Amino acid sequence: MATDIRHQPENGYHSEPTQPSLRENQNRRSPMRLQPTLTTLETWGFGLTGHLLWISAAPAIHAALGPQAIFVWLPATIVAIMLNFQMQSLGSQWPEMAGGTPNYTARLLNKYPWLGRYGALGYFFSWLAVTTINALIVTALIEANLTPLGISCPDQVLKIGFTAIAFIVAFSGTRALSILHLCFVIPAAGFLFVFCTQGIGWLLLSPASPGFFPSSWPSFSFVEWAKWYFFAVYAAYACESAASFVADSKRPRETLQFLSFAAWLIPIAYLGGSWVLMRLATEPGLKDDTFLNLLASAKLFWGPWASFMVTLLIVAGCLLSSATAVSNSPRVLYQLALDGHISPVFAVVSPRGVLGPALLLTFLLSLICLAWGDIARLVMVSSTAFVTAYMTVHLGLWLGRDRPEVLWPWWSGGFFLVETVVLIVGGLAWDWQDLLIGLLLPIAILGVDAAIRHIAFPPFHPAWWIKLYRGQSYRISKDFVALQVGILIFLICSTAAIAWVIRATLDGLPADAANNLLIVLVITVGFVGVAVACWTSLPQVVSMNEAREGAEQLFTIALDAIVVLDETGVIRQTNPAAESVFGIDTTGLIGHRLNKLLPGLAFEPERWPGRSEQALNLPNRDSRILEVAISDRFSQNASLSNQGMQEYVVILRDISDRKQAQESLQKANEELEIKVENRTSELTHTVQQLQNEIEDRQRIEANLRAMQNQIVVQEKLASLGSLTAGIAHEIRNPLNFVNNFSELSAELTEELFEKIENQAERLDAETNEDIAELLTDLTANLKKIHQHGQRADKIVGNMLLHSRGQSGHWEATDINSLLAEYINLAYHGMRAKEAAFNITIETDYDNDIGKVEVVPQDIGRVFLNIISNACYATYKKKQEMGEEFSPLLDVRTRNLGDAIEIRIRDNGSGIKPEVLDKIFNPFFTTKPPAEGTGLGLSISQDVIVQQHRGELKVETEVGKYTEFIITLPKKIAEIKE
Repeated sequence: MATDIRHQPENGYHSEPTQPSLRENQNRRSPMRLQPTLTTLETWGFGLTGHLLWISAAPAIHAALGPQAIFVWLPATIVAIMLNFQMQSLGSQWPEMAGGTPNYTARLLNKYPWLGRYGALGYFFSWLAVTTINALIVTALIEANLTPLGISCPDQVLKIGFTAIAFIVAFSGTRALSILHLCFVIPAAGFLFVFCTQGIGWLLLSPASPGFFPSSWPSFSFVEWAKWYFFAVYAAYACESAASFVADSKRPRETLQFLSFAAWLIPIAYLGGSWVLMRLATEPGLKDDTFLNLLASAKLFWGPWASFMVTLLIVAGCLLSSATAVSNSPRVLYQLALDGHISPVFAVVSPRGVLGPALLLTFLLSLICLAWGDIARLVMVSSTAFVTAYMTVHLGLWLGRDRPEVLWPWWSGGFFLVETVVLIVGGLAWDWQDLLIGLLLPIAILGVDAAIRHIAFPPFHPAWWIKLYRGQSYRISKDFVALQVGILIFLICSTAAIAWVIRATLDGLPADAANNLLIVLVITVGFVGVAVACWTSLPQVVSMNEAREGAEQLFTIALDAIVVLDETGVIRQTNPAAESVFGIDTTGLIGHRLNKLLPGLAFEPERWPGRSEQALNLPNRDSRILEVAISDRFSQNASLSNQGMQEYVVILRDISDRKQAQESLQKANEELEIKVENRTSELTHTVQQLQNEIEDRQRIEANLRAMQNQIVVQEKLASLGSLTAGIAHEIRNPLNFVNNFSELSAELTEELFEKIENQAERLDAETNEDIAELLTDLTANLKKIHQHGQRADKIVGNMLLHSRGQSGHWEATDINSLLAEYINLAYHGMRAKEAAFNITIETDYDNDIGKVEVVPQDIGRVFLNIISNACYATYKKKQEMGEEFSPLLDVRTRNLGDAIEIRIRDNGSGIKPEVLDKIFNPFFTTKPPAEGTGLGLSISQDVIVQQHRGELKVETEVGKYTEFIITLPKKIAEIKE
């Protein structure tokens, strides 16, 4: 039952040849797909339809061009043969694809999906128009035979009937239409090829032959050639129609092989038949009449049967091509929907293989064409769509020239150019308006599809159709025999009545006219009879077949033994499972009485209980216990006359293991209850011990955490003391001298300046001015020295504060200045340890961050730890890489509104992923034991996260960089509390 729709992916349409059972996998995955129900012969029958199209196209071309018509058919035949072999190659690549040529092309044009859709819909319309064109042709044929007799022809009824009849059959299932098609296509195609071969033979061998070659070849222009090649394409190229049914075929390989056979039949039909017409249909007044041209050619070698055979060819060709069109066109829409080109509603398939939405749209468009009714313009429009479709085919083959399944890409490119010229020249030679309509029709159909996608009308969406198909139930009628007898009586009586009326009407008519009408009637009644059967008997037959197959499958695969007994209890039929239960093969079981194998059963089957347990005792086998369920196919209250037909169905299940398991389970339960009681007592005691141990361990862990925290605090003080104590001690004394003497020198300079001013009259003006300028500069320099000396003294004070392990107080702090101080401090600290160390420092401070309330000493420790680690990492990388590496430290600050962000980045070796999660753990370090304690980053995280309620993150790439990101909130009132 249909339950889902899935589309093919557009990016990856290539079916790998290494994937096993692609068709089976897709059918199993998507129940909406067409199931392979058609036999090889049925698909071959559809593949012969294109050859029959010659019948309707050849007379018109022959009437217009005479002997030159052969030069139209010759290139069309060559291209058609190559197309058949090309479609065979593509079908081997995509055997799961329905619709054939246009859908292969859409796959090839996957980079240009709009072009693939356009060409495929042009192909779709050109085929659906065949149904209407043939209905008009057959109606015109009947009318031509009835009008001279003075009999009025119900042309509108006939047109609608001949259009609808194939759809009526198709709506009941693909298989019915294919069987009907096969029944008529074999004689029709056979007569066509006999006409062609016998005609050629008659021209070669008959004394009455006018000669095999014409006496002269009249000239004609290229425009005339293009004008009629435009129509020749519509017939000859269609001989690849078998490719549309590969996905339906039970044997797709054989269906594809038929394309080769069909290719070699094309010259016989299109060249041989055209040659026969060219040489024999030369009577004046034939014009482009299909019947008269074929009759004039055939009567020379078929004699009095010619009229009958020609009528059969025309009517059968028209109705069979209509049947193919009704089968082919919906498959094009179905595959386009599966591939995601059009609305998914067209991918819905019924359990019987009916493409309901696609068939309905095809039928509606056929009725629109029928309402138009102008056969000449309809042929012109559909020919335009067909030529453009094959232009996209050849363009797609050329664009896919690198694919192995494309056989002649450069030839295809040339054909594309020729068909383009034919479309323009030939189309304009006929009628530019019809040419424009044919070009715009695929776009109009795409517009209809767009409307279907967006209109909220339930039948426009898959769910409505799926629900409809789920609700359909073909149940076997209880009065099936009566139903079939009634239908048979109806058909016989109807046929007799129609025959009586036709006989009365045809009495006194010329033999040819009577025979022509008779063959039309026979073929039409055949189609109507199949249509009636499809809607009455066929569902019942299919339901019975499905029920039979289901019962046989259940009977075969059942795990329980099933035996069928006659009225005396003798085994008549068994399934495979019965052999394993009884230990006897099927031939040994059949003919035995069941109560001999199961002594617990009574002698008469009527006395057997419906359900019981029986002992099976066989020689050389252990005793077994079977659960036996007995039923009968017919009522136990059947009359005595029917007792001979009584049959019993017995289902036997070996429950020996189950019985033994039940006894073992009972015994095990008793033993288990005893063990559970003992074990419960033991577990209670063990649980008490574990609880005591857990409490002891929790106390020990609490003591350990307290000791660990104490060690961390102590190590916090020690981590920085060793770095700052020596530097502070060495710098403090000379720094005091610098500060004191710079201040004293400034005072002496002021005194000297005053004395010089007092002696100004002794010096000339220029000398006095120079001395004043020098003293002014000296005074400014001394002030700068004193200012920076004070700054250095502050830094030394912070260093001493760090060495004592003291924490400061919250205060508004300029983070940029604090960061700059600790960059210098870390840099000089590294230089004190490693004289060769040097690093490029880049800073980008955001002056908008303002002052932030922090504990500056603690934040400074964080900066010092991180920057010192950065210097260490770059120094180690410098030692490894040498002069080709330049150490770099990049420090940035940024205002985030409610917070500030500090980024400290180095271009060292980075942090390996396996240690990244451990870097903030106390006592974890990657440095040698003498170079690190493992507490720097742990302290930093405590200060940032615990004390200042900020964030400390790290980003790194091994071998490239490490970047620490510090985020500090500006609102500190809650934090301070």
